[in-house]
Amino acid sequence: MFHKKLTLAVAAAAFVAGGGVAQAETQLAMVGFGGASNLPVWLAMDRGLFKAEGIDLTLEATRGSIAQMKNMMSGKYQVASTSIDNVIAYTEGQGDVQIPGFDMVCVAGVHSGLNSVVTRPEIKNYAAIKGKPVAVDAVGTGYAFVLYRILAQHGLKRDRDYSIAAVGGGPERLKALEENKAVAAVISAPNDTEAKNMGYNILADAAAALGGYQGSAYCLRKSWAKTHHAETVAWIRTLIKAHDTVFADRNASIAVLKSHIKNLSDADAATIYTSLTHGKGGLNKRAAISTKGMKTVLSLRNEYAEPHKNLTKPAKYYDLSYWKEALKGVGTTKSAQGSKM
Repeated sequence: MFHKKLTLAVAAAAFVAGGGVAQAETQLAMVGFGGASNLPVWLAMDRGLFKAEGIDLTLEATRGSIAQMKNMMSGKYQVASTSIDNVIAYTEGQGDVQIPGFDMVCVAGVHSGLNSVVTRPEIKNYAAIKGKPVAVDAVGTGYAFVLYRILAQHGLKRDRDYSIAAVGGGPERLKALEENKAVAAVISAPNDTEAKNMGYNILADAAAALGGYQGSAYCLRKSWAKTHHAETVAWIRTLIKAHDTVFADRNASIAVLKSHIKNLSDADAATIYTSLTHGKGGLNKRAAISTKGMKTVLSLRNEYAEPHKNLTKPAKYYDLSYWKEALKGVGTTKSAQGSKM
């Protein structure tokens, strides 16, 4: 979760970035979910990587995807970190609410599904979930479909074998488990680590169970990016550098985690760092979007989303042109070698 409130602003002056000069005239705001997957952004802020690009970055947390999408479209925020499934859902009119004129697109990758299936202490296996509620962010978007698919793999059918409680982001899902309003949920770090320390059970690594997934992505509105090309590229270039640094510098990354996550022990910080950099659902190297993982996202949406649609074109929901341009301004690092999209 976030323990520091942040806003993002680009200075209204010329700045030199990666060999090009960009004119920044627009105040920006970034919104994301709480959790350890914010490590690259936190590291870039703490090390002044955004400032080196002429960007003064801060970040604000959302309580749920519905509010996040509405606030992006209202202009309260211009850039976001969110489940890529959210962007697909609202693009296709399959979100929990209808948002006219929705034009968000994903431009870089955050992680490949950094989540665990967490259950209350008395729920030690999937069979024990039957007949009980599970907690999700929103019924028809995001990691809810991940949970539905994993439960189906274990013989549990949505609406027949369990009910659904839509409660919001990771902290809200953990709270629902604590208050016995639900017995299972998909939860990311550090909340899954916190739950494990409280005696809760980790039944699965979500990405491993799915066999590949694109979880969260860095996104913005197409209309904003079109009129703020240089700022978009500079923002992504900084994110690439930050992802590279996370993979290359363990000690610095753990220090950043501890400075931004309250009461995080050395052992838990090390565990989280390992899951971020070596887990199946870890951070995307070079902040690249996994095209293979996108196929899984669409498979889940084709199975569970309403109204039903057959979605077959992953590239409809992302634009790699900004990422490719940004990558030209970032040198190859040892940690980035072998990175695959």
